[in-house]
Amino acid sequence: MATYKGIQGYSVQKLATDPTASEAAGQLWYNSTSGKFKIATEGAGAWSSGGALNAPRRNLTGMGTQTAAITGGGTPPGSYPAIIGTSEKYDGTSWTEVNNINTARSNMGSDGIGTQGAAQIQGGYVSSALNVCEEYDGTSWAETADMNTARLVLTSGGTQSAGMAIGGTDTPGATHYDLTETWNGTSWAEAGDLNTGRQYLAGGGPSTAALVMSGGPAPAVPTGPTATESWNGSSWTTVNVLNTGRQSGSGSVGPSASTFALMVGGETPPVIASTEAWNGSTWSEVGDLATARAQAAGNSAASTTAAMVAGGQPGDISATEEWNDPVYTIKTVTVS
Repeated sequence: MATYKGIQGYSVQKLATDPTASEAAGQLWYNSTSGKFKIATEGAGAWSSGGALNAPRRNLTGMGTQTAAITGGGTPPGSYPAIIGTSEKYDGTSWTEVNNINTARSNMGSDGIGTQGAAQIQGGYVSSALNVCEEYDGTSWAETADMNTARLVLTSGGTQSAGMAIGGTDTPGATHYDLTETWNGTSWAEAGDLNTGRQYLAGGGPSTAALVMSGGPAPAVPTGPTATESWNGSSWTTVNVLNTGRQSGSGSVGPSASTFALMVGGETPPVIASTEAWNGSTWSEVGDLATARAQAAGNSAASTTAAMVAGGQPGDISATEEWNDPVYTIKTVTVS
């Protein structure tokens, strides 16, 4: 008679407390305290609620990371063109008001330069376009050298010692600037122009590997609202377009535009909740915002897995949303 080898099962680790979901992704264990089997799963990126701004507003700018961000300026509830100089910092849970910017303004663009302790804002609008720049040292704002060209609704990238100011306009709906200026920590210098001039654009990243996307109308360029360009430190190259053209969206670009970026919200019109992720070559639609918004603050120093948006319109939003990718979850194993 033939003999057969028995089937041997695998032992399951027994733990009194659950490990963190990210550490245990893909693993099964038995929780001896609850008397239940558990498994940790890794899911696609998603938005979750964060702390609310103290000052609801739109047309503000944002710098820093998901857990250490700072905002400046904007338009408070009420009729445009009211402006404020309010600045708030975020610790990943709540916003705290800090010293105001020196020149109250709006429409700087969703993304400024740098981190919470070393930020910079450029341009914007009071009664006309500004070229005024300010830097934050972790305590207060101080004016620095002006940009060569005054503008509003631009975007930015880099750090306090190696920054960029990109695109924008002198008057909303008028000139669509293709201008790029670079910052060396002391002064601004004109650099390579965008291939597609635009306003209300989004973008960011380091001064040697930045990305810009979407933006306002670009006459005679049919793909203008969806156009994406990458920067190699000296010139711009047109790359794959967004799936949904928009303006006034928020951008979050990782340590290198060749690996990660998010295009968040904006207007088509109407205002949308759509989020698209960049993997270095193409855009893919991912999880929508809980609250559709435009003219919100992004974060200039996103990681490859975390980003945020705060404020915006319609309705002068105070809500913050945080993006995490991937999302780790611990689930109880049930038998049916």
